[in-house]
Amino acid sequence: MERNKHERNKKYGWLVFFALVNWLVIALAVWKIDPDNMANFLFPGSYLPMGLLLMGGIFWLLSILTMSSIRALRWTLGIIIYIYLRIWGLGSVLNGILILGLLSVWEVYIYKKKPKDVLHFD
Repeated sequence: MERNKHERNKKYGWLVFFALVNWLVIALAVWKIDPDNMANFLFPGSYLPMGLLLMGGIFWLLSILTMSSIRALRWTLGIIIYIYLRIWGLGSVLNGILILGLLSVWEVYIYKKKPKDVLHFD
């Protein structure tokens, strides 16, 4: 598979560093902080600090795995939406499947929308 010049020159050291730091902070938060203290930080029942930490951790991990920050952001938002639906008591397996289907269809649409490279026989 041929990669463009930007992907060949991209360094992933900083991404790995930020991902490791973020997941270490998440582990420390789970280990040291009581969930009741985090539940009502800015908004009642929002778990905002943990949600932001988890969003960052998932984003850094997916940006390393997919080599695309836009694709990682889309999937991160889908996962976070499902997690918050579960927290609020609205998340079910059906909602998870629907979010997964929506994200998958979005990926296929974007893949099909890309212009195809035309082979030139010069």
